[in-house]
Amino acid sequence: MKLHDSLIGLLLIAFGGWVLWQAQSFPAMPGQMIGPSTFPTLLGGLCALGGLLLVWQGRRISRDELVCIHEGWRIGSRVACVAVAVFGTLLLGVTFETVGFPVGGTLLLSALFYAAGLHRARWIAVSAIFVLTVHLVMTRLLYVPLPSGFVKGLL
Repeated sequence: MKLHDSLIGLLLIAFGGWVLWQAQSFPAMPGQMIGPSTFPTLLGGLCALGGLLLVWQGRRISRDELVCIHEGWRIGSRVACVAVAVFGTLLLGVTFETVGFPVGGTLLLSALFYAAGLHRARWIAVSAIFVLTVHLVMTRLLYVPLPSGFVKGLL
């Protein structure tokens, strides 16, 4: 799927406007010219300006349809992968503390492999090894607290 540049530009303008609006509610620093709202205001303004340029450039170059769905996205396995990624991530997000990263991540990655047509058992092993490696790196080296869920005490 391809979105027209002018549509993406409109989204950037809306996001930049929202950032500008939110930045105006930040408190001022007494005696300081630069306060907490300075950089969000600058970034929001640049985002809106970039969106404006993208709309102008998109309208100047082509007047094609706003959304173009590529033929490759009509393949069933790709649609299944997108559905598994979206709904699986939402389900994992809701149950993240209970299930934990190792089990939830392995199930999600295995489901993605299965939806992509990789049905052999070795892909489950690849999923488990990859997720456990990420879990150990995040928790032991980077000190990012990821919930262990069902395997608490084993890792």
